[in-house]
Amino acid sequence: MKSAFLFFPKPVFWLLPAMILSFWACKSKPAQKVHPMPSLIFNRVEAEDPAHLNLFFSLEMENPFPSDGAVTIGAWRVEINGKMANSGFSLDNSETSAFRVRPGANSYPLKLNMDIDALADIGLAPADNYEVNLIIKLNFLFDSAPLAEIEVSGLASFPGIQAPVFSINTIAILKAELVNTRFRVSMTIDNPNPFPVGLAAFSYELYGNGRLWADGAEKNIIRVPGKSSVRGDLYLIMNFINMKRDLLDQVINLIDVNYRFEGEAQVSTEVEYLPKFTTEFSLSGYSEVLEN
Repeated sequence: MKSAFLFFPKPVFWLLPAMILSFWACKSKPAQKVHPMPSLIFNRVEAEDPAHLNLFFSLEMENPFPSDGAVTIGAWRVEINGKMANSGFSLDNSETSAFRVRPGANSYPLKLNMDIDALADIGLAPADNYEVNLIIKLNFLFDSAPLAEIEVSGLASFPGIQAPVFSINTIAILKAELVNTRFRVSMTIDNPNPFPVGLAAFSYELYGNGRLWADGAEKNIIRVPGKSSVRGDLYLIMNFINMKRDLLDQVINLIDVNYRFEGEAQVSTEVEYLPKFTTEFSLSGYSEVLEN
């Protein structure tokens, strides 16, 4: 007797695998649509002086849905050189904290303000180099997907810049004649940066006993190597015609006088985001009076 199996039509054998695959496909769960996967990209740093920096980021995301959605910025935090910063930063963006996300690619600018003085107060500045990690929590709302919170971060790396430090070694009054008297101001300029800086348009005023004695300016560029210092002398001329007699007596009798030396200097750097800036100084003390 022949087996009934042999009389089963051949085409059915070829259909069985397809039927099984179709059955399991119907049983499996439908694919879930995912939220846009954001990224935070550091673009550049800008500054007008060494104490106030602006870090520019862009928030990038691709919306896979056919309709618009929304994303809002929730909590955010900053790590600087591996340490959490509880102050010294503020977050800005050119629009609002809520963004409309259209289908396709989206890009939104963000600006992180960095206050070096505030960071110095909590021991996180100054530094030769900075690594600033901005971490933001984003809240997504789309009709095609449930509400979700996604954390994104972007790392900014850039060199730090510090203003040079001025100090007075001596201010000597060099008696030359009764009407005009010269001053020699011996000073040191320290460069705390790892790169060289140059000083140009150096202007200053010298006050003695609360009165303006002399002023001047230097236009020759002084180059100070990185992590180094230079020492030099400035020469000023004071005219005693309009001065009180007691001040003239002090100089004639070689008596020390109270001084204040202040001014500003234009500093050039080798750093792209701040190639030059102006710094001010104000120094005070007592000057010795010397004869020629």
